[in-house]
Amino acid sequence: MKKLVLYGVIIFQILIIISLVRGMQISKKSSVRIESMQETKAELEEEKAKLQKEQENVNSEYYLEKVAREELHLTKPGETVVIVPESVIVGTQVGEQKVETQELKPNWVRWYMILSGKI
Repeated sequence: MKKLVLYGVIIFQILIIISLVRGMQISKKSSVRIESMQETKAELEEEKAKLQKEQENVNSEYYLEKVAREELHLTKPGETVVIVPESVIVGTQVGEQKVETQELKPNWVRWYMILSGKI
C-alpha cells in the first residue's frame, strides 16, 4: 500500500514538472511574440509619423499651388503663360545675330554627333 502511495506521489510530481515545463515553453513563446509585436508597433508608429508629415505637406498652400500649376496648368490672375516650342536653339553666328533652330533629335544621335566631332 505504501508503494502504491509512493508511486502515486511520484507520478503526481512528474505531472507537475511536465506542466511547469510546458508553462515555461508557452511563456518563452509569448515573450518572443511580444518582442516581435513591439518591433512591429515601433515600425508602424514611424510610418504613421511619416504619413502625417506627408499629409501636412500635401495640405500646404505651396503643394496646392504646385499641383495647380504643373498638373492642372492653371495660372494666377494677371500671369501670362509662355509655351516653349519643341525646337532647340543651336547657337548664333559670329557677326550676325541670326539664330538657327533645329528639331529636337534623340539623345543617342546628339551623343553620336558630339563624339564624332560633328558639332
